[in-house]
Amino acid sequence: MSLTSAELLPRPASEEVRFETQADLRHDGTLGEARLVVTTERAYRYEHTPAGELLIASYDLKSLKNPRLEDLVDAHAVVADFEGNEVELIRMTSRRSLLAAGAEKRLQALVKGEEMPEIEDNVRVCPKCSRPLPEHSDVCEGCVNRGKTLIRLFQYAKPYQGRVLWGTVLALGGTVLELGPPKLTQWLVDDVLIHRKASLLGPLVLGLIAMRLLVMVVQIARGRNVAFLGMKITVAIRGTLFEKLQALSLNFYDKRNVGSIMSRMTNDTGALYDVLVDGIPVLLNQGCMIIGIPVALLIMNWHMAVWALIPVPFVLVAVRWFRRKMMRVWSRFWHNWSRLGGTLNGILQGTRVVKAFHGETREVKRFDRRITELAHTGYLAESAWSNFFPVVMFTMSLSTFVIWWTGGRSVLDGEMSLGQLTAFIAYIAMLQQPLMMLQRIIDWSSRALTAAERVFEVMDTPVEIRNVEDAVRMPKIHGDVTFSDVHFGYDKAREVLHGIDLKVKGGEMIGLVGHSGAGKSTMINLLMRFYDPTQGSISLDGVDLRKIDLEDFRRQVGVVLQESYLFPGSIKDNISYGRPEASLEEVIGAAKAANAHDFIVTFPDGYDSYVGERGQRLSGGERQRIAIARAILHNPKILVLDEATASVDTETERMIQEALERLTDGRTVFAIAHRLSTLRNADRLVVIDDGKIAEVGTHDELLALEGGIYKKLVDMQQEVNRLRENYIAEE
Repeated sequence: MSLTSAELLPRPASEEVRFETQADLRHDGTLGEARLVVTTERAYRYEHTPAGELLIASYDLKSLKNPRLEDLVDAHAVVADFEGNEVELIRMTSRRSLLAAGAEKRLQALVKGEEMPEIEDNVRVCPKCSRPLPEHSDVCEGCVNRGKTLIRLFQYAKPYQGRVLWGTVLALGGTVLELGPPKLTQWLVDDVLIHRKASLLGPLVLGLIAMRLLVMVVQIARGRNVAFLGMKITVAIRGTLFEKLQALSLNFYDKRNVGSIMSRMTNDTGALYDVLVDGIPVLLNQGCMIIGIPVALLIMNWHMAVWALIPVPFVLVAVRWFRRKMMRVWSRFWHNWSRLGGTLNGILQGTRVVKAFHGETREVKRFDRRITELAHTGYLAESAWSNFFPVVMFTMSLSTFVIWWTGGRSVLDGEMSLGQLTAFIAYIAMLQQPLMMLQRIIDWSSRALTAAERVFEVMDTPVEIRNVEDAVRMPKIHGDVTFSDVHFGYDKAREVLHGIDLKVKGGEMIGLVGHSGAGKSTMINLLMRFYDPTQGSISLDGVDLRKIDLEDFRRQVGVVLQESYLFPGSIKDNISYGRPEASLEEVIGAAKAANAHDFIVTFPDGYDSYVGERGQRLSGGERQRIAIARAILHNPKILVLDEATASVDTETERMIQEALERLTDGRTVFAIAHRLSTLRNADRLVVIDDGKIAEVGTHDELLALEGGIYKKLVDMQQEVNRLRENYIAEE
């Protein structure tokens, strides 16, 4: 967007600054510091340049009209109308969307001559790396402490402290046993082969066999122990994660795809199981070896041990560097894996749409891009390992060369026995193994800790919809509902409802009417407490919904959503989902009330018929009637119908309307319907327009309003019906 030729005026010192907004994009879209300063008289746009801060534009505040937020590619701009032209006041990246939204709201208030609202729009950043902090969290994902993550992971082992202690004993015992053979080999060479003590040959060989047998037994016991611990800990983590997923509000799921969430439940927790079963035992064993072998070398000959261990510090430093690199690589790997899962899930769920629009080739190409990205990231990880491992092995092999040189001279000079040299070289060879495994352990730990952070990220997500302390128990409700100055937006930068005020008496049927996107379903979502208002409140029988015990509230509210969802299972199981203890007679009664009984009994298995994945074995109208029967059996005091008759034909709709008329008595009903004729019998109709209540009244009262929104909607629908009837007649 090019700048207008507005007159650039310096800001007089007498002008009072009303607010200031910092931005990170210049007017040409490049990164750079900028700011919008709004005073009592004008709006000033500044940008930082190498020469200093430059005044880019200045606008008379009284001439600015209709300030608004405009979405750009990964950015937002605050624009306004100025002297017949659209001008851009400030631009910033999406990470600062809250700042842009705050500037929009403040400008709107100033232009209208209203008091500026108090808005929390500070962009919180990490003090270490300056990355934006996640919402509701002060933990930076880029600077998270891996050690704390590991400690937190092992908190799940607390119930099995005995097993953990037993595993530690096995690890230490196994290390001692594995350090024994080189010493026995020294005695075999020095005492048996050189000094000809034949009587020691048998006992020493038997000792070697016994040690190997004991090592085998320890390895078996250790493997079984860690397999048990890994299984128990993984079950605990998955159970906790799933419990947290069930507790999270819909706002969490709105921002994530199903594939990403499933990846955390399956792939990430699976990686934790792998490292617990395969990585931790190796880490304990090889860690003990890394400590035990140098101690044994120092005891044998500390002069040679110093020479032999010179490469070890360099290897450890290289390992630390390599670990940091691999953490970044595996973070990208799991991100790409999550994207692949989301893509696959979307394609499989939309198979009918893909085939209907001949999108197979396009989806194959898109999936190929995802698997290529994943494979490339995996290739980078394995390539890094392939490059690093040989270098480490060569560095450690230098110790062997040094020992052959210095040890060989010591043997020739009589300062060291041949058996000692043999044992020394054996220990050096053994030291290479744990150092080699240490690299693979780093690889495992990088995967596991990255996966653990992704799992803990979900576990640490605040539960927005939850019981407050001292929640009000309401086992029985009357059904009076009051919306008081309710504001809400799914995104903080975009408000959907603007000050809804509505009082509904218990037993009243309310029809919600309006254009698509006006906010009808959003009102229902707030009433169901899927979300909480960002401003204002909704009360039930005079008590704020946020203070009512959730279990009591949900037990007395039934809902039939626009998209009826059925679980894989029988028809009976789906109808009785809200009341699993309901008898077959009660299920049949609910089905009859929803006019579903007649088609159910035509199936070979009747109420035991399998509905298929998402109820695909039933038609749309049949699924909708099953969902209505589910709500009826729930026997709610408040009944919510969100386009409940959207997927049924006219005859079925008539039958459902008859059932709803019988069910309305004694219940508070909120109904949304795209066929306005179905709301004729509502006690009141509430017309929603652009997130506000525009009209309230009965069907006849609203039809009498000349130029009213409801009358226009009815007229449009009647015109569509006439065109349809004429088309059918012509056919």
